[in-house]
Amino acid sequence: MQRQKTRLYGIPFSPWSEKARWALDHHRISYEEIEHQPIVGDLRLRVLLRKPTGRVTVPILDDRGVLFTDSFDIARHADAVGSGPKLFPAGREAEIEAWNRRSEETLAALRAMMMLKALDNPDFVKAVLPPGTPKALVSLLKPVGRGALQSFVSKYQMREGEATHRAVAEAGLDGLDKALAEGQQYLLGDAFSYADITMALVLQVVSPVDKRFMPTGLGGRAAWSNRDLAEKHARLVAWRDALYEKHRRWV
Repeated sequence: MQRQKTRLYGIPFSPWSEKARWALDHHRISYEEIEHQPIVGDLRLRVLLRKPTGRVTVPILDDRGVLFTDSFDIARHADAVGSGPKLFPAGREAEIEAWNRRSEETLAALRAMMMLKALDNPDFVKAVLPPGTPKALVSLLKPVGRGALQSFVSKYQMREGEATHRAVAEAGLDGLDKALAEGQQYLLGDAFSYADITMALVLQVVSPVDKRFMPTGLGGRAAWSNRDLAEKHARLVAWRDALYEKHRRWV
């Protein structure tokens, strides 16, 4: 009897999906990646999760019938079953969890800032439309694209706390900057860990990493870049780039 494949459901340009991919690849775990299409692909996730109502999102790892529905849990599972150096070194779990919480909060704020701005960007709205949409139909279908963006914004309640998104994002980046103030290569001393992965991905919505490693999402680099934060935290962007070059080169 053929063994069921390990499958990762994710979005190529999503920082959350990249967290999971990086951990799986670090541990040399073989998997089939299945691209999720936001909104239109939710039905497949509901069937997989047996969840007819409520929010569904990726990444999801289906390891031969056992489901992991969060980047952090996927990374911990990879650490338990994969090969190579541990991303969750013994005795440092609480520190990694703290960095992961900071990453989640900061990323959510940065994504909300980007998406709320995108609603007023005609080019971004156009990018939501299916590839190959005839030019004659683009103007007619732009309301559909905008509606899709509005649905995504509502799904993640991005308008709640809109006034504080910037402050949350800056606090997260400032915390990372302080932790690396003395030129440290890694957040947990001399070893690469999931703390580095989870915080490195925060920078994807500040200054996207080179396309060799992962693509940018709708709107391209311009939409995913935050120029003033990138200038303020140029050292963090360089730190992220160095991590990718050293620990993600073989992808």
